[in-house]
Amino acid sequence: MKDLLERSLGSRAIIETKFPLSLDHVMIDESQIELALLNLCVNASDAMPDGGTIIISARMEQVGESNGAGLAPGHYVCLSVADSGEGMDEETLARATEPFFTTKGVGKGTGLGLSMVHGMTEQMGGCLVLKSSRGTGTTAELWLPIATASSEFARGPDVLAEEAIETASLRILAVDDDALVLLNTAAMLEDSAILSRRRILRRQPSGCWRSSRSTSS
Repeated sequence: MKDLLERSLGSRAIIETKFPLSLDHVMIDESQIELALLNLCVNASDAMPDGGTIIISARMEQVGESNGAGLAPGHYVCLSVADSGEGMDEETLARATEPFFTTKGVGKGTGLGLSMVHGMTEQMGGCLVLKSSRGTGTTAELWLPIATASSEFARGPDVLAEEAIETASLRILAVDDDALVLLNTAAMLEDSAILSRRRILRRQPSGCWRSSRSTSS
């Protein structure tokens, strides 16, 4: 994953990782967390136009009955992405997870990245916490509940009956105006042996959208 991020972000951002020797398992899809991390790192890189450092870290946390995030009591893994960029003022920070809200220029973002990450963490029973102020950078924290003995993850995958299952051929069209996010999405589809056709949308000076696409199998 680190190699993918370094190739995607280029030489502008230096990526550092800080992880303990061991962490409890969390119940989450690997592709979802990779896409979430890519979105957060792309945002962090965009916030550092002159370059800087992105620190990806994780730690164990215990949440009690009273907490401001609305989390259920229990143990969580807190996965964070911190940058040394421009940071956000209070008004921008309050709206950061709203769908289609973006401070990027025309054609540079859909405003759906943080909204997607926010929805994913809530679906998993966790939350997204953003910490930022103007001039001090931004830290995005993914609070993810650990897998318990009764969770689907801890029980392990179900054993399917040995019978022939016929499936129809599938073709999925992945559409995104951010080339890095699109390439990662298409790569995950290709890993699943799904034929994908990539379409990259670019806004022209006239305000119209122009697309380019390629097909791979």
